[in-house]
This record gives sequence, structure tokens and C-alpha cells, in this order.
Amino acid sequence: MNEQLYRIVKEMNDAEYACNLMLLEVYKDLLDSPLTASQTILLEYLHQQRQQTVKELAEKLKMTSSAVSQQITKLEQEGYVKRHINPQNRREILVELGEQGHRYFMRQAEVEKSIAERFYAKLEPEELLAMRDLVFKLKGIVEAELTKESGI
Repeated sequence: MNEQLYRIVKEMNDAEYACNLMLLEVYKDLLDSPLTASQTILLEYLHQQRQQTVKELAEKLKMTSSAVSQQITKLEQEGYVKRHINPQNRREILVELGEQGHRYFMRQAEVEKSIAERFYAKLEPEELLAMRDLVFKLKGIVEAELTKESGI
């Protein structure tokens, strides 16, 4: 392994981790949530997709439909999600964000805007664009490699 490559990547990862810890400390009151990591991932996916069936959520999250249903029940009790019967296929249950789920993402957006205005705005526009382009380039490399590995 290329030791210089490893050192550089480790330094970047350590710096990113340190930044995230500092930001978490500053914004913990706004970000404070009783949600588990798997519940947060489920909500994030629903936020992106708008509504999904239990089966689609189970496939995406690589969980059983039963496990997803248990998560949904807990989230529904707290108002984070709501479910209803699919009018086009009455055997399917559709799940979408509830009022608490929408509030959760509104708080998250407030935090992201504050971080952008408070910290990222101190970078030069060219630096910010270069950073964005590099992150997207790395994302593309990771997606291509993982797709190649999985044979998709």
C-alpha cells in the first residue's frame, strides 16, 4: 500500500471527523433526536423518495418487511411517519413522512443553512466549487467501483 496515500486519506478523515464533532457540539440542541440510526436512515430514504411501500423500504434498507414494519410502528406512534393503503393496490401499505418527520427535516435544513453561512461562506468561491467537484468525483469513483464489484 502507498503509505503517503494512506497518510493523506487518514489526515482528511481525521479532520472531517473533528469538524463533525465540533459542529455536533455547537448544534446538538437543534439536532437532538430520540431516533436510532436505523430510524434516521429510514426517514432519510422516505424524505428522498416521498412515499414507499413497506416492501420497497425493506429491500432498500436490507431488512425484513417485519423489521421495517416494527420500525414504522414506532415512528408512526411518535408522528414521524404515517401509513395508508395504496388506492391502486389495496394489498400494499404506503409510508410517508408525518408531521414530526417534516419538522425533523426542517430543523436539519436550518442547521445546514447555518453551517453554510457560518463556516463554508469563509471559503473562497473557487475553493468551495473545487471542494464540491472533488467530493462528487470521489463519489463517482466509489459508485463505479462498488457497481463493478457487485456485478451490476
